[in-house]
Amino acid sequence: MIRYVLAALLALALLVISIPAIDTGASMNSQRQVDASLAAIDDAATSLIEHEEVTPEGHPDPQRVVEVTLPKESLTTTPVDHFELVPYENGSHTHARYVLEDGTTREDVIDEKIVWNDPATNETTEIGGTGTQRLALVLLEDDDGEPVIVARHV
Repeated sequence: MIRYVLAALLALALLVISIPAIDTGASMNSQRQVDASLAAIDDAATSLIEHEEVTPEGHPDPQRVVEVTLPKESLTTTPVDHFELVPYENGSHTHARYVLEDGTTREDVIDEKIVWNDPATNETTEIGGTGTQRLALVLLEDDDGEPVIVARHV
């Protein structure tokens, strides 16, 4: 009888000790997934600027479609609370930031300016929810005739 009680206490102690490691692993796994999505966005935006030109009116606009994976809550992942791409007012960069539900915040810089839905504005791209979402990056012209990348949900 004492052996069963000791075995149960030992199992409970091991479980309590492992919970912080499981939480840390879940956070790291989510960071890896979202960082891969950010890298895909950066690669697609750079590819558009380097290899494409703005097309005349009436022709299809050059674009790249990127899948953004925002993990849902599970034992192995922590969900994303907030994900945004904020274009710099002056310059050709975008500030990427996401916050996990456990409070982990990560920031990065994307080498190209990405605006939401309208090339004439400087709106932030916000992506919510969980799972895989498709984002179209389209090369358009702003009011000054400069190429700009516009993000849209697909």
